[in-house]
Amino acid sequence: MIVKAHIAGIFEDGPIFAEGKVELKENADLKTFFKNADKALGFHARKYFRLALRMENQPTVLINGDRLDLPEGFKHLLRDGDEITVLSPIAGG
Repeated sequence: MIVKAHIAGIFEDGPIFAEGKVELKENADLKTFFKNADKALGFHARKYFRLALRMENQPTVLINGDRLDLPEGFKHLLRDGDEITVLSPIAGG
């Protein structure tokens, strides 16, 4: 199956916005998506999807526009055509 992926946020090396498609096995969950998304979108040196999960504040994760809470949301089963958006927290003053 193929899902659409989007990531946006501010990371140590600057702002990032990327989108693409991630191919997964049928009945893959959100955790599997995070394991595969960086490679599928061409992130080799910096793995932004994994970095987003390691930030002090958890990212906002949307599936088809609906927010999922982590870590419970990692068990969410994905379907072909789902759209996953990962927004890293933005801080400022």
